[in-house]
Amino acid sequence: MHMCSQAGTPMEDDDASGVSASGIILYCDEDPFADDSTPIPPPAASSGDVDDVQQVVDLAMEYKARERCYAPVGSSAYIHRLLHDHHQHGGVSSARTKAVHYIVYAFSRLGLAAATAFNAVNYVDRFLSINCHLSWEVWMVELVSVACLSVACKLDEVTIPSLHDLRMEEVTSHSFRASTIRDMELTLLKALQWRLACVTPYSYLDLLPLPTTAAANRSRCIRLLLRSLSEPSFLRFDASVVAAAALRCVALLQDHAHLIIPPLCRLGDESDECFKMMKALETSLDHHQYHKYSTADQLQGSPISVIAFESTDHDSTVNSRSALSRRLFGTPTALDP
Repeated sequence: MHMCSQAGTPMEDDDASGVSASGIILYCDEDPFADDSTPIPPPAASSGDVDDVQQVVDLAMEYKARERCYAPVGSSAYIHRLLHDHHQHGGVSSARTKAVHYIVYAFSRLGLAAATAFNAVNYVDRFLSINCHLSWEVWMVELVSVACLSVACKLDEVTIPSLHDLRMEEVTSHSFRASTIRDMELTLLKALQWRLACVTPYSYLDLLPLPTTAAANRSRCIRLLLRSLSEPSFLRFDASVVAAAALRCVALLQDHAHLIIPPLCRLGDESDECFKMMKALETSLDHHQYHKYSTADQLQGSPISVIAFESTDHDSTVNSRSALSRRLFGTPTALDP
């Protein structure tokens, strides 16, 4: 059993919330990872390069040792729910679909780092796996989604978007008070035991010292991994296996085998199965479109600290605020002023 611990980072105050645009499809059909710069020939190998490669290998082995520490709680049961309860209203499968859609949309719309999106989805999976028993109303999913993305931004972004920036009316039905989001962030941090620097498939890709001539393949690999976030079946595999599958799909293992780290080169039945799934996913990459959710159909009673984009009944608002305290915060909390 691998032991892992990560120090938490102090939370900073932000205000308002928001989101927009799929990480795969942009309004202008632009490639979010396109590199317009002129490729620079890779430098000749040197003893320093050898040392750098060894450092990458060492980091990769460390990631491999820690990756399961950041898997969802009770992974098998959680994945079973995701794969078999997708038609259940208010189920965890529906909640995850909405959360991932929001995060990838916000990632592209706000120009966030890829690591931010992968970490945020990891937080969502770990939090949902702990709370599979809940009946997930839309506003609950949105609150958790915003909190997960906000925490991920504070960990990975140089310029942290405000909560107002995270409000994405195109894919959400509610706006949350800053105090409510901060409460949810704290609840999330406690649930995750402040272990935020998680190991994701992108962690391995980010380690590879690929030459600039491989920029196009790297971008496609990132897009493919982003697309895989919406497919819960990939949670069956370790992060290193998923990363290797994506790299094989874009031929980086063949073209740059001397740079690929050992954990990604151990092929077997599990790796082959993941590769086949990733290859099938790749065929739909250029045609995939995220579906926008209907706010009219999904608007639920909102807590008093949530402001629906459409008006809600006062009584249901107060009752839902009480539900928020019981379901997410564990104990009743005072109403926001």
